[in-house]
Amino acid sequence: MKTSMKKVLSLALAGALALTSVFSVNAVDASNAKKAAAVKTAKLSIVAAKDKAVNASTTVTGVAVSTKGALACKYDAKLATSIASASAVVVSGDAIKVTVTATKGAVACTDAAVSVLSANTEIAKVLVTIKGAATTKATKSIKFKKNKVVVAAGKSTKVAYTVKKVATADAAKKVTVKSANKKIAKATLVKGQKKVKIAVPKKAKAGTSTKVTLKSGSKKAVLKVFVKNPAKKVKAKKATVVVKKNKTKKITVAVKAKNNKKATTDAIKVKSSNKKAVKVKSAVAKKGKVVITVKAAKKAGKSKLTVKVGAKKATVNVKVK
Repeated sequence: MKTSMKKVLSLALAGALALTSVFSVNAVDASNAKKAAAVKTAKLSIVAAKDKAVNASTTVTGVAVSTKGALACKYDAKLATSIASASAVVVSGDAIKVTVTATKGAVACTDAAVSVLSANTEIAKVLVTIKGAATTKATKSIKFKKNKVVVAAGKSTKVAYTVKKVATADAAKKVTVKSANKKIAKATLVKGQKKVKIAVPKKAKAGTSTKVTLKSGSKKAVLKVFVKNPAKKVKAKKATVVVKKNKTKKITVAVKAKNNKKATTDAIKVKSSNKKAVKVKSAVAKKGKVVITVKAAKKAGKSKLTVKVGAKKATVNVKVK
């Protein structure tokens, strides 16, 4: 093309987004632009359409979609891409080659095909698809070693967690932790250890609770944090309870806690003196009480239940009739 007013396309890096990098392609005047002869390594060809007006533009976006199903991806993963040169020039009707490199991004599988597409093929077409894979490991699972913890106001504790990773794909996602309510519990990662420090402020109300979420990549684990609410007094609502043979029954023990508006957080232990007559199925703390479920034997008999809530205890006589 010998005309002094050649229409060209300028390829400029618009910026890397979280999952993709976007490149803008704009038409410019050849008399004020330099030809991109310096770009030598060919992995991507961008072809400028003929006779397009100056300042015509399109967007070229790099997207990676997982190609291997060995890890059973549940979504189309995307891989960030970057361009080797900040800008390049394409003469109208001609083609240039530009190096595009796959970088760390949110890919859930071990391999990815990176497709670079033009939003407006009437202005510029992308002819080549390149391949790339991230070099770090994806998070397969993350778990706390316990699902709940009780911490007294003004105190702290550490809770361990485990992280499993799979072969190269996902950017090595750093582990993050967040408390749903910092007025109840603050959560921080312990440097150099796979542990989370849970600190409960002095002003946190006994018996209140919040959730702490540990996250790595798309995986997460949740820990329930309770502010310690010790039992101050425990008393059986009935000294003697009758249960019909081969039936279940709920027995209530009144509990006065530090904060009576919330259930006690103390450990509950219930022991039957005669398991052949009465078996303890469960014991659940609720606001102002502990509810115990027992199962009676098929034959008549009796047992004495010893209910211990923290350091406090009560007894209930159970008769099977």
